[in-house]
Amino acid sequence: MCLRKKIIINSILATFLCLGTALSHAELIFSENFDEQPDWDKTMDSSPSSKSARVGAKGDLIPEGWDLVRSEATWAPSRGHMDRHESFEIKAADSDKARGGKGKAMVNWRDSHDPGWKRWNSDSILLKKIGNQKQVYVEFYIAFSPEMYQTFVNGGLGTSKIFRIYGFTGDWSDPFNYFAGATHPSLIWSVSGAMRYGIRNKLSLYGMNNDPENYPDMPGGSHQGDHSLSYVSNLKGMGPGGKDAKLPDKQNGGYIIPGSGAATMERVFGSPGSYTKMAFFVKLNSEKGVHDGVITQWVDDVQILHADTLNWVPVNKDATGWNVVGFGGNDYFQGYPNSERHEEWYAIDDIKILTEVPDYLKADAEAKDAPKPPADLSVE
Repeated sequence: MCLRKKIIINSILATFLCLGTALSHAELIFSENFDEQPDWDKTMDSSPSSKSARVGAKGDLIPEGWDLVRSEATWAPSRGHMDRHESFEIKAADSDKARGGKGKAMVNWRDSHDPGWKRWNSDSILLKKIGNQKQVYVEFYIAFSPEMYQTFVNGGLGTSKIFRIYGFTGDWSDPFNYFAGATHPSLIWSVSGAMRYGIRNKLSLYGMNNDPENYPDMPGGSHQGDHSLSYVSNLKGMGPGGKDAKLPDKQNGGYIIPGSGAATMERVFGSPGSYTKMAFFVKLNSEKGVHDGVITQWVDDVQILHADTLNWVPVNKDATGWNVVGFGGNDYFQGYPNSERHEEWYAIDDIKILTEVPDYLKADAEAKDAPKPPADLSVE
C-alpha cells in the first residue's frame, strides 16, 4: 500500500507541475527603445546622404527601423510656429521624458485647435510592418504630461489615438487611405474621459461590419465598433480564468473597485510623467465567420480584458493577417482657445512586438487557473 500511495502522489504532483510549466516561447518580431535613434522630427532633411535613410509616402524622413510615418501639426515649426513642437519628436533633448529619465522616447504633442467643426488635429503616426501574422502580442510603456492631467481635470481632454494594430489590404503607395476599407481587421486604443466618469479605456474594433454580433463578449456595449470601457466597472469576468480583474490604485493603494470613485489619471497611470506598461494580444478567428478570435489587454501585467469569441474576419471580408503596428495618431482636442496655441505631450517608450503572449504572463494566468496540489497528503 505504501508503494501504491507513493506512485499516486508522485503522479498527481507531476501532473500539477506539468500544468504550471507547459509554456510556449514567443518569437520577437521587433523591439525599439529609441535610445539609438538619431534625433528626428518632421523638419529633418528628407534627402540625407545616408544610404539607409528612406522617405515615406508623406515626404517625411522615416526613423531608422520603421516603415511609415505621418506627422502633421497645427502649432509647429513646420507651420511657422517656431516656439512649438512637431506632432511627434524623438530627441536627446527630451531625455527627461524617456522611461528612466535618460535616453530617448517617442514624444507626441497634442495641439488644441478648434476650426469651427469637429476636426481631428495633430496627426502623429509611426508604423512598423510585421508581415502577415495570425496572432500578435504588443507591449509598450506610456507616460502623460502634467498638462494632460490638468486638461483631464478641466474636462477638455477630448480623445487621442495612442496605439493601433491592423491588417492592411490596400495600396502601399497610399498607406494612409484609411477610409477605403483597406484596414481590416483593426484595433485602436485611445485615451479619453473626464472626472465624472473617469479616464476611459477606449477600444475601437473596426473592419468587422460594425456588427455587435461580431464581438458578443466585449463589455460595455458598442457604438459602431467603439467601446468606451471603464477601468472600474468593466472588469467583471475579465481576469485569468474568467475571474474579476482588479487594477491596482496607483494613487491611493489597494485596488480601483466599484464604489471607490471614478478612475482618475493618477489612479490608473500614476503621477504625471510616470510610466505605465500597456500590452495587447490579438488573434484572428480560425476561419471567416467563426467566432473564436481573441483580444486580451494588460495594464502593468494585470489582465483587465479578455474575449475569445470575436469574429475579426466576417464571411464577406478578406484579410491577410495582422501586418501593421502603429503608435500615435490624431487627436480630437479643442479644450483651449486657439489664441493660446496650447500643446501638451505624452511619451511612448520600450516597445516589443512578439508572436505570442510572453511566458511569464501565461505562467501567471495558468498559475491562477491550474488546480491546487492536493493538501493533507503524506508519503509513507
